[in-house]
Amino acid sequence: MPPAPVRAVLWDFDNTLVDTRARNRSVTRTILAELTGRDPDEFPTLRTQDAYDRAIHRTQDWQELYRREFHLGPELIRRAGRMWTEAQLGDRTRTSWFEDIRRVVRALDRWPQAIVSLNTRANIVSALEEAGVGTAFDLVLGCEEVEHERQKPRPDGLLRCVETLIGRVRGSVFYVGDHPIDAECAANANAALEAEGHPVRVVAIGASYGGVAASEPWPVEPPYRAGAPAEILDIVASAADSRPRP
Repeated sequence: MPPAPVRAVLWDFDNTLVDTRARNRSVTRTILAELTGRDPDEFPTLRTQDAYDRAIHRTQDWQELYRREFHLGPELIRRAGRMWTEAQLGDRTRTSWFEDIRRVVRALDRWPQAIVSLNTRANIVSALEEAGVGTAFDLVLGCEEVEHERQKPRPDGLLRCVETLIGRVRGSVFYVGDHPIDAECAANANAALEAEGHPVRVVAIGASYGGVAASEPWPVEPPYRAGAPAEILDIVASAADSRPRP
C-alpha cells in the first residue's frame, strides 16, 4: 500500500505555537493562592520558572501536577479545573510567538490546520488575530469546548478535528505538541480510529524547542522530534513528497 497522503496539520497551542510558560505559571499561582490561602512561594514548584517547567514535564497532565506537586485532593483539583478558564482570561502576563513559527504556519496553508489546546479559545483566537494568522486555522478547540473529563490525553479533541476537517478520507494527520501528553493523546486517537476501522492515522511531532522537553524522554515517544519550528515544515513536506507521483 502506498504511503498515506497528508490531509491536515493539528497543533497544540501553549509552548508549541506561543511561549506561554510564564502566563501558565502565573495562572497556577493565582489558583493555588485562592484554593489554599497560602503564599504561592511556599510551593517550591512555583518559586521559579525553571522549577515549574520541569514539574510540568515530569507529570502526565495538570491533574497529576496538582496532586503530586501541590498535594491537592480530588475535590480541590476539580475546583482548580473549573477556575482555569476565568483565571486565564484575567491574567495579563505577556506571551510571545516562537521565532519562525508564523512562517511555518503560513507555509503549511496547503493543508487544513486546527488547534487542540488546554488553553481557552478566547485566548487562542486573540493571539492568532494579533499575530495575523487567524485565517490559517480552520478550527480552534479550547479547553471549554471539550468536557473536563475528556481532555488530553483522551483523544476526543483530536478525533473531533479529524472528523470536522477530513471526515473518513484515507490519510495521515500530523499533531504537533510540546508535552508528552500530546504524544500520548495521538497514540490514543490512533487506537480509537483503528478500533472504528477509520482510514486516518495521527502522526505526532514532538516540539522540543520550547523548554526542557528536548533533553527528557517521553513515556510515549513521538515518531518525530522538531528541535526548531522550521523542522516541522521539513517533516510534513517530506511526508507529502514521499507519495508516488501520478
